[in-house]
Amino acid sequence: MELAWVLAVSVALGMDAFSCSLAFGLLGIRKRKAAHLILTIALFHVFMPLIGLWTGRELGTIFGNLVTGIGTVILLYLGLKMLLNARSNRDCKQESVLPNLEGFGLYLIAGSVSIDALSVGFSLGTFVSEIFPTTLVMGFMAGSMTAAGIFLGRRMGTILSTKAEIIGGIILIIIGIKTGLSIVP
Repeated sequence: MELAWVLAVSVALGMDAFSCSLAFGLLGIRKRKAAHLILTIALFHVFMPLIGLWTGRELGTIFGNLVTGIGTVILLYLGLKMLLNARSNRDCKQESVLPNLEGFGLYLIAGSVSIDALSVGFSLGTFVSEIFPTTLVMGFMAGSMTAAGIFLGRRMGTILSTKAEIIGGIILIIIGIKTGLSIVP
């Protein structure tokens, strides 16, 4: 039962990472930036549950809502920016609408797609006995789903070409709305 729970939670937590990375793949993210994104999201999915476990429910609720709100704004901004760039038909690199994935932007994206893992950390100790291996499974699954999203997005991007930026923008807006609604009481 414990293994089934860990796998189910890991897949559920990895879905935001998959969806977000699908949008990046549609825009043709470079391999080096993709590797950074995959590794960072995987690490966030290991450490966020541990942080949640260690900080406690009250502090986590306040911190979680703040970070979720920031993540919502970032995702909505990126999605709208992508839609506006696609609509204006500017001749620029597709990757220019992506945040800088080598600095602070990388951590913002990874944090926004792994904030649910922080919440899972609050109850992690009551559900599983081996916490660290469980968080490693969560990180591995999130990293794998991020890689799959980028790969699938690249494949779809070559097929859809001009529509890729529009689809990527819509995906990010939907994720942003879903994330924002999660903090509404």
